[in-house]
Amino acid sequence: MESMTNLRRRMPSILLAALVLALSRLQSTGAVDILFWSQSKCLGASKGWLGLAEGVCLNVDKSTPSIQVSKSSSSIVTRLYTGGSCTTEWGRFNGNICASGKQFTGARWNTNSQCNQLFASDDKQQACTDGSSGCKKLMDPNAVVYNSGEGYWVLMNDNATELFEQLTDVPDSEKVAWLTAQGATYTSKTEEKMLVGGDSYVATSAI
Repeated sequence: MESMTNLRRRMPSILLAALVLALSRLQSTGAVDILFWSQSKCLGASKGWLGLAEGVCLNVDKSTPSIQVSKSSSSIVTRLYTGGSCTTEWGRFNGNICASGKQFTGARWNTNSQCNQLFASDDKQQACTDGSSGCKKLMDPNAVVYNSGEGYWVLMNDNATELFEQLTDVPDSEKVAWLTAQGATYTSKTEEKMLVGGDSYVATSAI
């Protein structure tokens, strides 16, 4: 009888925890955009992983001086890596960021709810503490993005790696014309929030 009374007393707390978990999952977009830029402060050209699913690992064959995370939120934790692929975790961040100042080689994201001690399984808890575990699979880039200074040119293509290499060989004065010929779409600075999914901030160190 006493145990039933204690259970009834605990029910509001249990229901509240379940509600918080459900809301955190609803807040997540289910997909995040991550861009590896050729210049610091998220400038120049980038390989893009647009619509990246949770737990998928990204790695670039050549390290880049900055990385941008878009369409994220406070309920999402993104890990950034240096040292080759997803081997050395440099930092973890919530929301939209532009991280600069290191040579980045990998990234992945997970929802905060995956690290909730009350609900997470042992495997998910391990994924929250182990820098390289929890990666479902590797994914190739699906976009090339160019920051022209006035806006962004986005070229969606499964052959993004080769197109990125071609773009880097094009003179800056001809990059926009080249992207236009390839069918890229343009987003002006006044519409920048549409691309990044909210305000970004420049991060120079992990939090």
